[in-house]
Amino acid sequence: MKNYKKINLFLSEEVISKLEDYVSIENKKNLLWKKERKNYIQIQDFIAGLIVDFFEEMENQEISAGLDDLGKPYRLKNRFKEIATGKGLTQQQISEMTKIEPSNISLIFRNKNQSSLDYFLRIWIALDCPPITKCLYREVEK
Repeated sequence: MKNYKKINLFLSEEVISKLEDYVSIENKKNLLWKKERKNYIQIQDFIAGLIVDFFEEMENQEISAGLDDLGKPYRLKNRFKEIATGKGLTQQQISEMTKIEPSNISLIFRNKNQSSLDYFLRIWIALDCPPITKCLYREVEK
């Protein structure tokens, strides 16, 4: 189990008001779209989530590596297989949801083929639109 440490955070009334608005919106969205959630999120949950997302985004900055060096040896890869597995979805189910042939799903999931934008969007939507930084990464080829 992770150890947590309590910190005090001082925020302006304007920031607190914005946080309250965002938390209210998130709770309303959860009631509409994620009915299995019974607990409302609190401001401290929202702030903790923002911090975690920020660190994940910073750790995934390599996704943009090479964009200013087109032609350099950076290969774009996806994590669709990991994401699907984490959601309990099989490649067959993704194939049925997206109307993409199972053999193409297999090639894309194993990073043997780059997906077209159309296929990428179909798979991305089938996986509930996870953040792009969780879907894609760049691998430096040797």
